[in-house]
Amino acid sequence: MNAGICAGWRGLFRQATVAALVFTAGAWLTGAALGAEVAEVEFLVSVSDGEGNQRSIQADVVPYLPDRACFGWRLRLAGAPTLVRYREVLTLPEAPAFWTGEDDSYSPHKYSADRTTATTEEFAAPDKDGWISSHWCIAEGDPVGAHSIDVYIDDSLVRHFAFEVKKLGE
Repeated sequence: MNAGICAGWRGLFRQATVAALVFTAGAWLTGAALGAEVAEVEFLVSVSDGEGNQRSIQADVVPYLPDRACFGWRLRLAGAPTLVRYREVLTLPEAPAFWTGEDDSYSPHKYSADRTTATTEEFAAPDKDGWISSHWCIAEGDPVGAHSIDVYIDDSLVRHFAFEVKKLGE
């Protein structure tokens, strides 16, 4: 038998096997997540005292406290699959002084040309109770005003969060 012909068949078989595995994994990921239902939603605001103590509450106003205040969302999925593909779109009223990872080609965030929108696409493994989450923290030079986050699971909008970042005393 010609070794070249045999090697060619092995290569073709290997390519077909890899293609079948990729197709099967892709169908499993999207099919499983589509069956998930959002059972509970939280938008949390956390403030640190600078000494490691943190307090979190559900709110729609985030204090402008650079390096101390954070905000984020949590979704509990009923019948949560092992892995969920989500997209988060954070929209600001104006461009911040900087975005973390803005010049990093490996960053999971992509930024709009006007720098007012960050889009993150990731896979998340829900915890034992079905929760997935994401958060951002206020940095010096971030804008105040109306913000929003849209969360998509498998390209379907599942939640819109509208909130405001305010300087203390305003």
